This record gives sequence, C-alpha cells and structure tokens, in this order.
Amino acid sequence: MLLKQNNEYIHSIQNYVQAFEKNSFRHIASNDFSKWPSPLEETWRLSRLGKLTRKKIEPIHSDFKKNIRIKAKIKNAICLSFVDGAYREDLSDELPVGISLHQLNEKECLSFLSKIKKTNLANHPSTNSSLSCTPSIIKINVDAHFSSNRLIEIIYSGGMDNKSVHPVLYIELKKSSNLSIVERFNHSGTLIMPLQLIEIGELASLKSVKIFDDNKTTYNLSAHSVILSDKSNYNSFSLIKGSEFTRSETHAEFKGQHATMNLNGVYISGGDQHHDLTTAIYHNHPNCTSKQIVRGVLGGESTGVFQGKVRVAPDAQKTDGQQMSKVILVSDKASANAKPELEIYADDVVCAHGATVGELDDDELFYLNSRGIPLDKAREILIIAFLEDIITQSVDLSLQDFIFTEAKVGLLSILK
Repeated sequence: MLLKQNNEYIHSIQNYVQAFEKNSFRHIASNDFSKWPSPLEETWRLSRLGKLTRKKIEPIHSDFKKNIRIKAKIKNAICLSFVDGAYREDLSDELPVGISLHQLNEKECLSFLSKIKKTNLANHPSTNSSLSCTPSIIKINVDAHFSSNRLIEIIYSGGMDNKSVHPVLYIELKKSSNLSIVERFNHSGTLIMPLQLIEIGELASLKSVKIFDDNKTTYNLSAHSVILSDKSNYNSFSLIKGSEFTRSETHAEFKGQHATMNLNGVYISGGDQHHDLTTAIYHNHPNCTSKQIVRGVLGGESTGVFQGKVRVAPDAQKTDGQQMSKVILVSDKASANAKPELEIYADDVVCAHGATVGELDDDELFYLNSRGIPLDKAREILIIAFLEDIITQSVDLSLQDFIFTEAKVGLLSILK
C-alpha cells in the first residue's frame, strides 16, 4: 500500500506536466522524481516521511483570482505576496529602483534547472517536484551597489487540503549590493515545497529571516541553495514554530575567498510536531568563516532535529567553521536529535562543533521560585532568556522585537 501511494503522487506530478512541451524544464525535472527519500538514507533517517507518503496529494493549480492577503507585519516593509505558490503582482508592493522582479522564460528556467542540478539539492524532493509543478520561477535581481534601509517582506500563503504548493524563488545580488528580507510561510495546505537559489556576488551582503508558521496539519519541506562569492556575506536566521512537520534544509557553498556566513535558527515544538533544521556548508576556498547556532525548545510529544555538516576542501586553508546546538526539553515525552558533522581535508583550519540536550536548571528555577516567582512563570523567564540570547546575536536591532514576539507566541503555545 505504501508503494502504491508513493506512486500515486508521482503519477499526479506526471499528469500535471502533460500540459507542457515534452522538452520543457518541467518534464526534465519530473523524470528525476521517482520516489520519496527513504529512512535508510542517512540525511533522512531522523526525519521520516512515512506518514506524508500515505497521504493522497496532487499539485495545486494556482487561482490567480483568489482574493487572499496576509498583511505585512513589519512597518515600512516592501511586501511581496505568493499565493498557492504563484507570485501575485496585484497583491504586492512596487519595488524600488535597483531591484527588479520577473518571471523566467523557458530558456532561463532550463538554465535555473541546470544550476540547481549542480548543487547538492539535485535529488531533494522539493527540487524535482517544485520544478515540475511551480506556477512560475520568479527571479529577484539586485543591481550592483544597491543599498536600502527598507527591507522586503515576502509572504507565502494559500494552499488546500490534499494539495501540494510549489513556490520557486531565485535571488541574485550583484557586486557590492545589500539586501534584507523577511520570509513568512503561512500556508494551510497539506504539503508545501519551497525551493530557493541565492547567488551573492562579490562584496555583496544578504540578511535573511525565515519564519515558518504554517497550519498545524501542514508539511513544509523547504530547500535552499546559497552560493557566496569573494568577500560576500550571508546572515540567515530561521524560526520554526508552525506546521505538523517542517524541514528547512540549506546548502551553502563558498565559491570565493574571505566570505562569511551565519546560519542560525530556533525551533519551538509542541504536541506531536516534528521540526528539523538541516544544513550543509561547503568550504571550497580559503579564508572563509561559517558559524551556526541552533536552539530548540520542545514540549508535548514533539521531536526536533539539527543536522549540520561542514565540509572543508583540501585547498580551503584558514577556514573557520563553528557549530553549536542547544535544546531545552520542557516535557518528559519530547525528544531531540543533534547530528553535527565535520569533514575536514585541510590542515590549517579552526573548526569545532557541539551539542547539548537537557532540562531547565533546577537551581535556577529554585532561585526564582524562592524570590516569589511562581514555578510556571520562572520556567517561562528562563526559556525566554535562552531564546533572546540567540535572537540578539542573529538579527538586526530593528527586527529583534518583532522576532522575539513571534518566538514568544510559539513558546507560550507549548507551555500551556
């Protein structure tokens, strides 16, 4: 039965692409999606998709007339809206001079497919299914030397029961440009499969925040590929708090020297939620720095996963790669898995990783309780401080209150 239902979804994707030319990028991508990842695959062993594969799902056909809008939450932000995976110009703000947005034509889509297939996301289920079923591939191009104090807030919404949604976004920053984006995932469908490619040019900088807050019955399998050039910078923070199952997977490759990256994240899980932050960083050039800090708070019968891989190539001398994962369990039935991994082929490097999983400190709880603070409130204070520490390290001051409020809402929902 499991195999049959696996094939049913694959068959539904094959039916979807029949409306397009045989040599289109959609047909090429659909040929590479023949099965779901197996729990025997090491990178999926801790995040099994058995329950998902037993669902009957079909790709959604986007309704460009659907009147839906989730309002921007950030003051003065430029809002871009994706509904059912499709970019909606009628629901989006105008971009400033220096940033352009357009839908890729067939030739450009084939080029995009070729780029993705050269990354380590080539066989990710979101890569092949979303390139088969996306309404369109949208590219945001940032001109050289562009800089603005206004950030872009991208809102992904829509979805339906028993449907899969496939937004695909390509962001390219030219030389010496700077951009700040906040992406919010607020779907209500069964399966969401975002795919994203980011190319950061020489001396360019991207600050990115992702907030995963989909409906509690949703599966979100997000795949991101980031390519950094000489002296570029990528600062990323992810907050996962919604959905039944969210896996945010990021692969980042240094293709130039003296580039830096922070790839931090928080997951807040309760009930029977499963949240997974998986990263792979490839240091292929010398004098680059990557740092990852991940923190989790788990309640109910939830499970959390951090998988972080740092690979240092033989020529990537003077690499600095750091990973640290810390998890607090607020329930005896919750569980966490941490799998940091170093793969080093150079000898002049500074690399380290670590992971801790535990409960709140009894002495700290006793101290607060002895000062007249009720035990439940004391627990909340300590966990908030635990999260506030990474938020202040990871995002700009102007966004810290917003991110902290979003995190606190998720936290209070699992402490009830």
